[in-house]
Amino acid sequence: MEPHLRWRLLGSHDAPEIESFRAQLEALDNSVLSGMTAAILDRDLLPATGLAVGGWDAYSSLSAFGAGFLASTDPLRMYLMGGVHPVHRHMMVGTALLKWQIERAKAWRDENHPGVPLWLGCYAEVGRPGLEGVARRQGFEPERYYYDLHRDLGQPLVVPDADGISIAGFLPADAEEVRVLHNLCFKPIGGAEVQAEEWNQRLADVGFRPEWSFVARDGDRIVGYAMSVVDDGDPCGGWTERFGVHPDYRRRGISLALLGSCLRSMRTSGCTEAGLGIDTPDGLGLSRLARELGYTTRDAVALLSKVV
Repeated sequence: MEPHLRWRLLGSHDAPEIESFRAQLEALDNSVLSGMTAAILDRDLLPATGLAVGGWDAYSSLSAFGAGFLASTDPLRMYLMGGVHPVHRHMMVGTALLKWQIERAKAWRDENHPGVPLWLGCYAEVGRPGLEGVARRQGFEPERYYYDLHRDLGQPLVVPDADGISIAGFLPADAEEVRVLHNLCFKPIGGAEVQAEEWNQRLADVGFRPEWSFVARDGDRIVGYAMSVVDDGDPCGGWTERFGVHPDYRRRGISLALLGSCLRSMRTSGCTEAGLGIDTPDGLGLSRLARELGYTTRDAVALLSKVV
C-alpha cells in the first residue's frame, strides 16, 4: 500500500487492538468521528471479506486501520471507516489507505455483485479539512451534514407559533401514530425503519421525558413530533433525540414551534442546557434554528459519498 507502515489484513483476533487504537484516536483528536464509527458498529455491520486492513510501525504499534462495512445489498451500500495516528499523518498514509479501500471495494463488488452500482460513504468532521480533502480528491462529494446543536437555557426564549397547527404534549396514546410518522419522515433518506418493539422500549426507558416531548396536530392528525430525553452527558441537560414533520407540512414553522416547546418545558424542569442532533442535505435550515431559537453548533460531520 505505502512504505511507512507494515500492512496486513485484519481478523477477529485483532479486535481488542483496534478498539484500543480507536480510543487513542478519540483522546488525541477530541473528535466526534469515533462516535460515528461506534454508530456503524452498533448496527452490527461486519466488514466485507478482505476489506479490513491495519498498518504497524517499526515498534509493532498499530498506527492505521481501515475497514469497509457492508450496509445493504439492495441497494449495494458500503461505509469506509478508518484512522491514522497523528505521527503518521501528512505522509500520504491516509490517501493511500482510502485509495486501497476504494479499489478493494470495487474488486469485492465485481466478485460478489458484478455490474451492480456500489455506493461508498465516509464521514469527515466539518472544520477539519484533512479527511474531507482526501475524500474529495477521490471523487467523494457531501451528501448530508449532521449537526450537534446546543442551547443555553439561561438565555431569553421566545416560542414561535405554527399557523393553523396546534402543539400539544405527547401522550402514550400517540406512540404508534408518531412511530409511523417517524418512519415516513426518515426512510426516504436512508433511515432504518423503527419497529414497534424498539420504539416502545425507548419510550419506556428511564431517560425518556414525555413532559419534554410534543406533537403537532392538524385537527386530529399528528403531522409533527419532537421526542426528548435526558442528556447522557449532562444531568441538567435535555436532548431532543427524534423530531420530524410530515413532508406535506414542511416549511410552515412547525419544527420551530415543536422545538421551542421542548426548550421551554426543559427550562421549566430546571435544565440549564438543551441539545439537538439534526441531519440536512445542505445546512440551510440551521440559520433559522440559530436566529429564532438560539441554538449554536457544537460539532458537525459530513457524510461524503460516491457511486462506482
